Amino acid sequence: MKKILIVDDNQNNRMLLRALIEDYCESNDESVTIHEAHNGLEASLLAEDTHYSLIFMDIMMPEMDGIEATHRIRSFDPKVIIVAVSAVDDGERQRQILSNGAEDYISKPINADVFIARLGNYFSLIHSRESVKNRFNPSAANVISADIFSRKLLFYIQNEDDLAEFWEYYLLAQEGGSEYLSNGVRTLYALGAISLKLGNKNQIIIEESDSNLYMTMTGMDHIDSKIIKLIFLKNSDVTDYKIQENKLSIRIPRPEKKHVLVAIVPQTVATVAQTAPSSSTIPYVAAQEVLHVYDYMELDDLSDLREYVGKLNSLMLVVGGEIELHEVEEISTNLQQISRISSGYADSYAIGQALLGMGYAISEHKALFMAKSNDLAPMCAAFGRDLNSWIRLIFVEGASSVHYMDDTIIANAQTIQAILTMDDTGGESCEGLDDIFDF
Repeated sequence: MKKILIVDDNQNNRMLLRALIEDYCESNDESVTIHEAHNGLEASLLAEDTHYSLIFMDIMMPEMDGIEATHRIRSFDPKVIIVAVSAVDDGERQRQILSNGAEDYISKPINADVFIARLGNYFSLIHSRESVKNRFNPSAANVISADIFSRKLLFYIQNEDDLAEFWEYYLLAQEGGSEYLSNGVRTLYALGAISLKLGNKNQIIIEESDSNLYMTMTGMDHIDSKIIKLIFLKNSDVTDYKIQENKLSIRIPRPEKKHVLVAIVPQTVATVAQTAPSSSTIPYVAAQEVLHVYDYMELDDLSDLREYVGKLNSLMLVVGGEIELHEVEEISTNLQQISRISSGYADSYAIGQALLGMGYAISEHKALFMAKSNDLAPMCAAFGRDLNSWIRLIFVEGASSVHYMDDTIIANAQTIQAILTMDDTGGESCEGLDDIFDF
C-alpha cells in the first residue's frame, strides 16, 4: 500500500488535497494511506520513520519551512516524489525548493483537473520506482545482460580527444569510483587507442542496471583477437566480459564509494604496451571531487532560463495523461525559448541546439506527439528533471565540468526528436540522427 504525506499548516488546504487524492484513488482502484503534517519539522520526522511514496509540501510554514524539510527528506529518501504546493508567487522560492529536491511545483489555488492529471503521472512514476521486477530491454547494446535501464550514454570515438573525454568522464567527473571501474576504463581506453591507430572509429555505449554498469565497445572486428587478448592480460582484473560479433562488453559493479580517481591521461600512443595504461604509467589517488559554480550566463538570462525550465518541467509531467494541443504547443515554445537563451553562450550552445531541434520536431509533429504521449511520458519526465538538475548543478551547487550534463540532455533531446521524425523522408529534421540507433 502506498503512503502519501500532505504537509501544510492550513487545515483547509490539507482537506482539499486529501479529498482530491481520495477521489482519484477510488476512481483508479489505488490503495493508499494518507498522513498529514502541520509543518516541515513534523514532516521530516515522520519521513524518517516511514517511507512515503509521495509528499505534497507547502513552502511557507512555521518551525521549519518546506525548502528545508524537502532538503532533509531528500537526503535520506531518494525515491520519494516531493511536490511543492504553494500560493507564494516568488520565483526565487520556487527555484530553491526545486533545487533542494522537489520534482514538481503546483500553484494555489489548485486546479482540480490539472491536479488529477498530474496525480496520474505521479502514480505511474511511483509504480516504476517501487517495482521489484527485473527489467528486460530488448534493445540492450551489451551482449551480457538485457536487465538494464532504458537510458544509454554514448561516446563517439573519432579521435584521441574523444577517447580522453571518456576517460575523464569516468575517472574524474563521477561521484564515486572503484578499482574495477578504473580497470574497465583502462581496458576500453587501450582498445580505443589501438582502433584509432588502425584508422577505425568506434562507439562506447554505457548501460546500467541497479547493480552494474555495462560498457560496450563496437568495432571489435577490426582489431586482431591476439591484440585484444594481450590487452586483457595486461588488465587481468577485468574478467567479466564477453565478445560477440563486433562488440565487446564489460560488466562492472556500480561503485558505491564517494571518492573519485584522479588520473593522468596519456597524450600519445606509440605501441600496444604504451596504449594499455598500467598502474606504473598512470598513477591515481583517491581525492575529493572539485566542484565549480559557473557564472557565464547573464543574471537576467539565467532568471528567464529558470522560469522556462520550470514551466517545461511541469508540462512534461502532463505527458502521458490527457495532454491537450495547447500544452504541446507550450512545450515546443518553452523548448525554443530555452534554446534561444542557452545558444547565446558558448558553454551551453550544444544543449541549446539540441533543444531547438527537439522543439521544432514537436511543433511539426503535434498530432504524433499526442498519439505517442503514453510512450513518451517516462522519457519526457526524466528530460524535465535533467534540465532542472543541469541548472542546479552548473549555476547553484557546482559541477566538476561546465559540460557535466551535456551528453545526457543532448542524447535525450535527440532521441525524442528521432522518435517523432523517424518516418520523415528527406526532411532536414532527421539529418545526422541516424547514427543514434546505429549500434
